[in-house]
Amino acid sequence: MSKLVEAHIEEINAVKKDLSQMKLKIAFCYPNTYRAGMASLGLQLIYRLWNSYERVACERSFLPIKESVEPYTLESDKPLREMDVIAFTLQYEDDYTNVLQILERSHIPLETKDRDDRHPLIIAGGPCAQSNPIPISSFIDAFMIGDLEPVCDQLIREGLLSSQTRSTRLESLDNFEWIWVPSINEDKSVRFAPKGDINDYFYPVKQIIAQVEEENPWYGVFGKSFMLEVVRGCNRGCSFCLTGKINHPRRARTLDKLLELYRQGTQECDVNKITTIGSGISDYKYLEDLCQSILEDNLTFSLPSIRADKITHELVKLLVEAKQRTITTAPEAGTENLRKQICKGVSNEEIINSVSLASDEGLSRLKAYFILGLPDEKEEDIEAIAKLAEEMAKVGKNIRKLRISSCFFIPKPRTQYQDKSLFSLKELQAKSKLLYKLTNKIPRVNCDISNPKWSRIQTILSISGKEISKPLMLAAKYGGGLGSWRRALNEFNLTIEDIVENRSEKEEHPWDFIEL
Repeated sequence: MSKLVEAHIEEINAVKKDLSQMKLKIAFCYPNTYRAGMASLGLQLIYRLWNSYERVACERSFLPIKESVEPYTLESDKPLREMDVIAFTLQYEDDYTNVLQILERSHIPLETKDRDDRHPLIIAGGPCAQSNPIPISSFIDAFMIGDLEPVCDQLIREGLLSSQTRSTRLESLDNFEWIWVPSINEDKSVRFAPKGDINDYFYPVKQIIAQVEEENPWYGVFGKSFMLEVVRGCNRGCSFCLTGKINHPRRARTLDKLLELYRQGTQECDVNKITTIGSGISDYKYLEDLCQSILEDNLTFSLPSIRADKITHELVKLLVEAKQRTITTAPEAGTENLRKQICKGVSNEEIINSVSLASDEGLSRLKAYFILGLPDEKEEDIEAIAKLAEEMAKVGKNIRKLRISSCFFIPKPRTQYQDKSLFSLKELQAKSKLLYKLTNKIPRVNCDISNPKWSRIQTILSISGKEISKPLMLAAKYGGGLGSWRRALNEFNLTIEDIVENRSEKEEHPWDFIEL
């Protein structure tokens, strides 16, 4: 039984083809829940793009909630093992164990070396594949590196449709400089797929919308809305940020193109809300014009995180007019000094002014993102987050709820901080406890802090090489939880502390074979 049948979800804009008439059957798999996966614009885009080929059927699959359920495709209830290709999108390192559990439950050998032409071809792409695919390379047959849109025709026609078996398809894929096939050419130098003008890229104006109401647990993360990618990438160059590295330079769609896309998209999806997307959206020259046009078309919108120095009177006014209650910003650190160190050029004054502006114009909720455990962070930096939150609450008299959301620093490949160490678990827990204690005393301030134990596991998967593949497989077998990881590492005489603490600057890294 598929997850879709399990949940009785009705959708619009799903594509169902007669698989018996297709030359290539692809299961596009988001290795997490349906609700998480359907909030991914990448899933919507690739699904629609691959289904635009007449002889290709692309069907979705997710991690079933029940451990006893074999993963099936949603559109045809087809077991994944009966598809020609299984394509994973790797958005988060946490999902690696889910990838292996999906393969295990689909009765597909976990390691590439144990598969033959009876098995589907397993391919993967996404941010994790582009930054460091080595930890999961024993389990994925081929990795696609970079933007899919400019090279999709080559991938489908020359790489997948031109061959009929798993082995011959792998040989075809190895010919592309932006594909890495470890089993054929482990030492290959791989280049990012050439970046094009995103105005010319295919865009999914028909997006799948679950027809459930807000109180339903399957209701989308963004609600019933049309996802509109305004920009791709960011030029700010923050020391900790992967997005600015793998998606550099930032590319923006023209205002005319955006108007065309959302007008067609809201009609095709039968929605009146637009969720704008883009990590560097704060620097989009025509953001206020875009928001104004949306309102003039009797539609509403939401915005992602906006830099404090880019929150203007006009932008807040437009949000209020759109009946949005919340604005989000990301100071990242509590002190200006630490912000300068991480290249986050926003001052305390700009943050306070943005809150005052949001409050005066009528917004009632504010969310502020911070990172705990940054290199060189001191106790006064933690205290400064609470002090800043207190000031924000004071000037934001109309802000009924100020949410401080803090995650822990994770060193990412290719960033300035790729070789930085993590504080000990005891120190990270003390930082978390201190911030909770200080913010607890502030009226109207709620504080959410991620689990530092998971940040250490994510770090291992982010910066490690092939040596972590066997522990990863064992951790998945044991269930994928924190206890599973510690047990798996112990069996290979590895400790979390040895891997993530006391790291030193290196001249070579596992991911150096991928050229930006």
